[in-house]
Amino acid sequence: MQLAEKLSHLSSYSAFLILLLGDSGSGRSMLLDQLEALHEPRTQRLARIHLQQKTDVTGLLSVLIEALGLDPELLSDNRKRLAAVHKHIRALAEVGISLHVQVDNADYLSDNALELLLSLFQLGELAPHLLLTALPEFEQRAEEKGVLERLENRVHIQRLMPFTDVEAEDFVLSLLPSQVELTPRQLRKLLDLSDGQPGQLKMAVDTLLQQSGGDEMSSRSFPLPPLHIAAVVTVLLLITGFAVWHYLPKKNPEPQGVARIQVAPEPIRIEAQSSSVAQIEARDVLAERLAEQEALQESEVSLTPSAGLQVLQDMESMSSGVSEEAPELPVPEVTAPEPVVTSEPELPTQSEPEPQPEPAAPQPEPAPQPEPAPQPEPAPAAPAPTPSAEPRPAPAPAPAPAPAPAPAPAPAPVATAATSAAAGTQAEVLLSWPDNGFTLQMLGARSEESVIRFIQSQAQPQRFYRFKTLHQGEPWHVVVYGQYPTRAAATEAVRGLPADLRDRNPWARTISSVKEDIRKIDQ
Repeated sequence: MQLAEKLSHLSSYSAFLILLLGDSGSGRSMLLDQLEALHEPRTQRLARIHLQQKTDVTGLLSVLIEALGLDPELLSDNRKRLAAVHKHIRALAEVGISLHVQVDNADYLSDNALELLLSLFQLGELAPHLLLTALPEFEQRAEEKGVLERLENRVHIQRLMPFTDVEAEDFVLSLLPSQVELTPRQLRKLLDLSDGQPGQLKMAVDTLLQQSGGDEMSSRSFPLPPLHIAAVVTVLLLITGFAVWHYLPKKNPEPQGVARIQVAPEPIRIEAQSSSVAQIEARDVLAERLAEQEALQESEVSLTPSAGLQVLQDMESMSSGVSEEAPELPVPEVTAPEPVVTSEPELPTQSEPEPQPEPAAPQPEPAPQPEPAPQPEPAPAAPAPTPSAEPRPAPAPAPAPAPAPAPAPAPAPVATAATSAAAGTQAEVLLSWPDNGFTLQMLGARSEESVIRFIQSQAQPQRFYRFKTLHQGEPWHVVVYGQYPTRAAATEAVRGLPADLRDRNPWARTISSVKEDIRKIDQ
């Protein structure tokens, strides 16, 4: 991404023909994709051409017309096509929009087609910004055709080198989704197959993701292991079975209720038997009294058990004065009344049509349970005291926050002030240099502080110069290094720089272009 930003800056703010050279799979097309994402649509018009076969002038004009969005049907020959391209370039320049033409695989251009692009590049102020990608052999071809000689000070060659192992590993990890993890063995295999080339690395990662995607789709049909699925099914069956058993209505056996209703008359038979048993057990003292009452008992056979109980009680009262053995009379009370009492609750279940004789001592019907007298409503509990009635303790006032300690006065930025003060003198120094010299651009950034820190971190900061210009209408701070008489001397000086500075890919630029950037601030 750092290289893409550098090329974007070169393409936007310099008049260089940029040659991006690299082997197959070195990531040239991928770098163009990054440049396309960085271009500013309000001030730049991008025309990207991807060649896949040998292309002559006619083919080049056709794809260029298509990339610019012009109607190819109205342009029947090359003259009309070329005139339309020039007209479109002038129209864009009038509204402040620059045209950027990017040709991928420029090796397929014929010599005439290459000359056509170079003629467009030499239109002066209307010239489009041109970037060509090709194999390393294209540099020799351009040199043989005199391109480098004609554009000696306006050609920037950027060679794409393979990644180191650390850079390749970081690049692969940046391409992988967050849920995908590679084993060290897989990562090593990817690096060996790609030879550190970014394009081949991307193709290998895409192939790996497609294979893992198929495996993922097959695994999605069974999101859980079979053992877990079986456990879930078992739990669901248990819950369903319990629910069915719990909520099904319980069937009460009807025969039990019917048998209980049919057995209900039995207490009457038990009453008769208990009555005759009581008569047999009567003592001789009561024999005469019982004989007198025999007719009465026969007529009262159908009486309710409570009536027979009343007769026995009458006889007992009559015989209380006849015999001295009367204390033994309670014996009938033990034998007869017990079954009568137990059978009483069953009598209401009989549904005999004939009317029952009124018993001598009718069992008093249970008086309807009187409705509970409306108890006086309990005195309403004393309502909880409302917040207004009961004095509640006033909430403790929140402790006042401790006053924040006064910030210690920041130390006066002596070094920054000194460096900032020197900014104007550095620009003046650069303006005093000869126009035909060269210098090395090391850095460009929006933040002035980052530029100052960069210079201060160097072993020889006095050899670095910074100036301020405009980039996309906003301030842009640039750092240059050294002064050299020729481009070859500047390029040779790059090899003598420390490793951390060489990694920044410094590039040689003319001092005249530096002065033009400095003067943009005054415009």
